[in-house]
Amino acid sequence: MSLSLDPIRTLFLADAVFEDRPGDSRAAAQKLALGLTQRGHEVTFLVARQSPGSPEDEQRGPLRIIRYGGAGMGPEFIRRGQEACARLWAQTPFDLVHTHFAYSSVGPLRAVPKSVPRVRTFHGSWDEEGWLEEKQTDSLLGMAKAAIKRRVRYGIEAQSLSESAKVLTLSDCFSQIAQDRYGVKSDKIQVIPGGTDIERFCLPGDKGSVRDRLELPRDRRILLTVSRLAPRMGLDNLIKAMTAVIKRHRDVLLLIGGKGPERDRLNDIIKSRGLESHVRLIGLIPDEDLAAYYQASDLFVLPTIARDGISLATTEALACGVPVIGTPTGAIPEILSRLAPQLVAGGTDAASLAAAIDGFLEGNWTKNLTPENLREFIEDRYTWTRHVEDVEAVYRDVLKLPQMASKPIRAT
Repeated sequence: MSLSLDPIRTLFLADAVFEDRPGDSRAAAQKLALGLTQRGHEVTFLVARQSPGSPEDEQRGPLRIIRYGGAGMGPEFIRRGQEACARLWAQTPFDLVHTHFAYSSVGPLRAVPKSVPRVRTFHGSWDEEGWLEEKQTDSLLGMAKAAIKRRVRYGIEAQSLSESAKVLTLSDCFSQIAQDRYGVKSDKIQVIPGGTDIERFCLPGDKGSVRDRLELPRDRRILLTVSRLAPRMGLDNLIKAMTAVIKRHRDVLLLIGGKGPERDRLNDIIKSRGLESHVRLIGLIPDEDLAAYYQASDLFVLPTIARDGISLATTEALACGVPVIGTPTGAIPEILSRLAPQLVAGGTDAASLAAAIDGFLEGNWTKNLTPENLREFIEDRYTWTRHVEDVEAVYRDVLKLPQMASKPIRAT
C-alpha cells in the first residue's frame, strides 16, 4: 500500500548500481531508491554499463535499471549518456532528477528539460579522491595527466552542484566541503545522515558460533576493517600499527576485507614485518557474509587518511554491537566522538592507530561501549527509514508539493 498521496517519478543518475560495482555511495543510492518505492514512488536508475554482458534494460524488483555505453571518460561516453536519457525521457518523463555522481550526469542532463528540478547527493570530492590515487606515480607525464584530470573533474563537480536545486550530504563535514571547496551556499545544503539496515546488521546470538561458521579462531581478539584496497584508505598504516600492537597483545588478529590495486603492496608489508600470523588479507567479503564478520569481531578499525563521509561500515559495525576506532578525518569524528572521544585516533599515522588500538584493548573506559548501547545509538540516529523520509521531504519541497501530514512508524 502506498504511503504517498503524490507518487514522485525520479530518475537516479549514477556511475553504477551496487550489484555492478559495490561501494558505499552506490549502496546508499540503492537503499534510498528502494525506500522511496516502498513509500509509493517510482525510481529508475540510468547508469554506465560496467561489463559487456549486463542488460541494457533491467527490472530488478521495483527498480528499473537502464545501462548505456561503458565506464570511462570522453565525448563518446557523454554522447551515449545523452542519447540514452533522451530515449528514456520520451518513454517516461520524470518529475525530478537525483544525481549521485557528477560525471555520469553530464550526458544525460543534456536531454533533461531545464524546467525539471535537480537534486544532488554530494558523496565527496571526486576530484580529490581521484588525485590521491592517480598521483602515485614516478612519471612526470603521469603526474601531469593526473593534474589535468583533477582540474577537469573539479569543473564537472562544481557545475553539477551549482545547477542543483538542493544539495544533500551525509555529514556536516561534507556540507562544509561543498561550501568551502565548491562555493555552494549553506541554505542550499541539507545534511541527511546515511542509514543502516538494522534488521540485517544486528547483535549476534553467540559470537563463538559465528566464528565457527566463518572458520575463525575463538581464542583470539579479532580486529576487522573492510574497504577498497586503495591508497587513501590508509591500510598500510594500519598494518604497520600492528607491529606495535602485537608486542603487547600477542593474541590479536587483524582481518582486512576488500579488493583493490594496493593488495600486492599490502601483502609485501605484511611479509616484510613478519605479520603473517597476525594480519590476513581475506579478499572481498561476500555480501551475505558481511554481517557475520562484523558479529565475529571485537573491534572495527577505519584507518582512512583522506576526507571520508559517514562510512556505512562504521554504522553497520556499531549496529552489530562492535566498537569502532577511526581516524580524525572527514565525518568519522562526527559519529565516534559522541560515543567516546578515545575512539578517534590522534592521527592517521601508524603510531596514532597503534596507540588508539592499545588504549581500547587495555582501557577501562570501554565499559559503557556494550553491544546493547552501541546498537541503541544506531537505532536512534542512523536508519534508512529516517533517511528516506527526510529525502522525500526535500523532494516535496523542491517540487512544491504538500508535506506528509504525519510520518508512519519507523520500522527499520
